[in-house]
Amino acid sequence: MRFNNVVKITGLAAAGMLALSACGPAASSPTPADSESSSSSSSASPSASSSSSASSAASEGTSSGDYKVAAWALPISDAGEKLGSMKGDSFSVDVFQVATDVASKDSMFVDKETKENLLKKGAPIVYVNYVVTNTSSADIPLSHSLVTPSAKYTDWKYLGGMPSDSSSDGFKKHGLTSSGIKLKEKDPFVLKPGESFNIAENFAYTAGKETEIKATMTPQDAAGDLDHDKKETAETTVTLK
Repeated sequence: MRFNNVVKITGLAAAGMLALSACGPAASSPTPADSESSSSSSSASPSASSSSSASSAASEGTSSGDYKVAAWALPISDAGEKLGSMKGDSFSVDVFQVATDVASKDSMFVDKETKENLLKKGAPIVYVNYVVTNTSSADIPLSHSLVTPSAKYTDWKYLGGMPSDSSSDGFKKHGLTSSGIKLKEKDPFVLKPGESFNIAENFAYTAGKETEIKATMTPQDAAGDLDHDKKETAETTVTLK
């Protein structure tokens, strides 16, 4: 499958790579130095042994004690510096930069032309936590997908999102969850008015980068299917610390 000069490597493919097609002019070839995958040479180069949580911003506050956690949801992290918020018609999302670390392995994406991996093992990554709150007066039934967050730098040249470290160890290390749901809980996950849950992701890290963040919420209908007619999206742009 082709997207903007990026190749996704699969473990089963004999050749090991699927090319992503370019979304820009054919004559414009991306270089590793221009992509965030080479951010190991950036001004912030954390190590796995010295990964740290971002300090709390007094003017913006942290996620600690500010939310009523839904009964089916995992605890909300009290760590991180608030970068901003975004709102949909019936929900809001607070965005927290929690910690920086390094990638535990090469990502599955490489530049098609240079063959450079877009997130190499040992490259700096950042963990971002999203706290989602029902701001409406009605229950919101959700599927296992809950809310789908997507972050990418404003100068990200490849089609699609940025590569991340898929290892669950990093999320556990920093007290975060990539699922947001307690074990053995079954859908629908009803988010009552005023209730919240959190879900985190990581991606290649460069301090000071402007980052576009989008969160999509698609409720579940009475039949257990996604109700795309009621899909909502919230967007914002933040700057990484």
